[in-house]
Amino acid sequence: MHCCEVCGKHGANNAHHRVNASQGGRGTLANLMLVCGSGTTGYHGRITVHPHWAKARGYSIRPGVEPGDVPVLRWSRYLGAHEPVLLDDEGNVEWTDQEVGEPCRRVRP
Repeated sequence: MHCCEVCGKHGANNAHHRVNASQGGRGTLANLMLVCGSGTTGYHGRITVHPHWAKARGYSIRPGVEPGDVPVLRWSRYLGAHEPVLLDDEGNVEWTDQEVGEPCRRVRP
């Protein structure tokens, strides 16, 4: 069963674009998060209705910014709490101490 990456709730089945698809956001793993609800309910709805809250947590990103360079608060079922992470297009999740919601300089191999 899939869990919401924002709250940890089981049964999440909605993909949220961190950079909106209508603003050029792609369907890449760094740009997508699995969330509960729809565009008007659950955390998908909260992200939509509260853009400042969502941007401060990395759930929404302005167009032109690479999603893999913006840390996001993601629910960790192992910690039972949120942790700041970087997502990449290969499906990797990397813990970071960078400021959440702001583009960072990522060390690339």
